[in-house]
Amino acid sequence: MKKLIGAATLAMALAACGETAPDEATDTAAREWPGVPEEQAAMIREAGQVIDPASFDIFAPLVDAPPYDDVTMTENVAYGDDPAQQLDLYTFNAAEEGISRPVLLYVHGGGFVGGSKQGAYYPQSATAWAARNGMVGVNIDYRLAPDNPYPAASADLASAIAWVRANIAQHGGDPDHIILWGHSAGANVVADYVATDSIHGEEFVGVQGAVLMSPAYALEQGEDPHPYYGEDASLLTAAPSIERLGATSLPLMIAWAEYDPQLFHDFAEAAEASLCAEGAAANCPTMLYLKDHNHMTEGASIGSVDESFSGPFTEWMGSL
Repeated sequence: MKKLIGAATLAMALAACGETAPDEATDTAAREWPGVPEEQAAMIREAGQVIDPASFDIFAPLVDAPPYDDVTMTENVAYGDDPAQQLDLYTFNAAEEGISRPVLLYVHGGGFVGGSKQGAYYPQSATAWAARNGMVGVNIDYRLAPDNPYPAASADLASAIAWVRANIAQHGGDPDHIILWGHSAGANVVADYVATDSIHGEEFVGVQGAVLMSPAYALEQGEDPHPYYGEDASLLTAAPSIERLGATSLPLMIAWAEYDPQLFHDFAEAAEASLCAEGAAANCPTMLYLKDHNHMTEGASIGSVDESFSGPFTEWMGSL
């Protein structure tokens, strides 16, 4: 079993729930990374298990906001005909020429109905961090629900990857070394893409790994139709989604936060139990439990002194 441990709101309201601790095995770290500073950790603990955009402000003093002096942003590049099908590129100004760098392609969350590739310092801090650390960063926007139901967002991701494959070498990136990273609903977009043969095509050969940070699959179907998946339980619930992920061969990392609402703990624990149990004949992801973080800060902290995600991620990526 592979394990690493780190020290626009969802469409449906998620109530705060009691803390769920990882199992005893998950409590052992292969390596210690600098974690959340105590001042920020105290604010996160006080907020509890909620999804609140105000949490972004907790790390604002510790993360640079754009524009960046050392990173060039190439904004609003069309990868399709729809106005929503645009991406931004992040390249390090001092990058050595003639070296092809891995590509980190980030897919924002927002409950399937909102969110943006440009959110002040988040999620832009993630792609700026990537550019500063030997990668080319790519952020994408995509078509949103309810006007664009499943599989529109994942189909857009396929188109964005195809654009990267065709064009990223001009920006110093390696078209054969693309890492996907989705947060919340964006993690669903990534998961649906990598685990569904009918969605991805020839561009998929360039994808070398995928990070699912707090994907939003519920254990059971709700009473109301989902804004993106509709009423199809095989798409919107955890068990069939986990089964599809287990059938892939692509290296995966699943991350979730200590102060994530229960929905996200449930998915991570179900995925680990199903895919990583002794004797399981499935693709076992690297499981990353983010202590002292909540649903928003787990991504908003990237590029700060906190390396509870960026440290293990860099180590995992280097192993691909």
